[in-house]
Amino acid sequence: MKTLIIIFVFCLIFSYVSAQACNANPCQLGGYYSETNGYRCFELGGGSALCTCPGSAYEINQPCRLCNRPNPANNVCRSNKGQPFYCLENNDCGTSYACLCMDTTTGNAVLTTDADCDTRVPLTCSSTTSPSGPSPCLNGGVYTGGICHCPSGYSGTICQDKSDYNLCEKVRCKNNGVCATQNPNGPYEAVCLCRYGTWGEYCELTGKHFFAILLSNYNCTIGTLGFCSGSLCSNGGACRENVISSTRHAYCQCAPGYKGTKCETNYFTCYTTGTFIDADMHEQGKYFECKLVSAVLRIERKSCPKGLRYNESAKLCMY
Repeated sequence: MKTLIIIFVFCLIFSYVSAQACNANPCQLGGYYSETNGYRCFELGGGSALCTCPGSAYEINQPCRLCNRPNPANNVCRSNKGQPFYCLENNDCGTSYACLCMDTTTGNAVLTTDADCDTRVPLTCSSTTSPSGPSPCLNGGVYTGGICHCPSGYSGTICQDKSDYNLCEKVRCKNNGVCATQNPNGPYEAVCLCRYGTWGEYCELTGKHFFAILLSNYNCTIGTLGFCSGSLCSNGGACRENVISSTRHAYCQCAPGYKGTKCETNYFTCYTTGTFIDADMHEQGKYFECKLVSAVLRIERKSCPKGLRYNESAKLCMY
């Protein structure tokens, strides 16, 4: 009975400490160091708190400051080639900080945002509006509604934790392609492995295949080489080639708003400015942006971080 009481009391204390992590203000929030300027506190559980500051920087159980990080190499102002300098955290110039450095040529003090006090990168103090707080989310996460929406394979309060095993969790390949984790260039990443005759980042391209089998005995080629031709793709589509073993495939990479083997189908057109769902590639995190350029509406295809989808109501990349 005593053991049960002790365990119960311990759980109550543990839960209380965990819930009070940010209430104890370990991030020393207040005044300028507020959520508006990118300084926030997130509960991590176990009595720990994650403190953020602008630029996706963070500390655990201690204040995060742009000018005074535990590791000086992480400060936004690092050196001035032996000359005196000061690091200022404010938004007077529409930025989160400024480096007050001595210009060795003129001898005057100059404000800059260059970490190494390159005074050729001036700070233009023309902005009179206070900036909205930068996103605290790391690794491409999107901050909205008080939480970070993390790309596939990332988790944690600010998407700080990576799991190579889960990189394919929210990735959807087209045309029966299969997502796999590979590390061809270093870190593991999610890659769509495409079925025969399909290609592209998400296996979204389908093309015509040509066999190019060289018969050495007769010194000739049977079949038609799959070289791109100007007439293969319609509506501004770009022809691309891919060779696997002895088979060459010619694909049409369509202009935004078009689809089909030859880009023959128009499924989206800009009628007004704004951002809109890409109905054909929505599951792959694609969306359209229509903007006015020289009095003409121009369409661009945009991408959410892998695993996130564009939410047209929120105008953000989310789950």
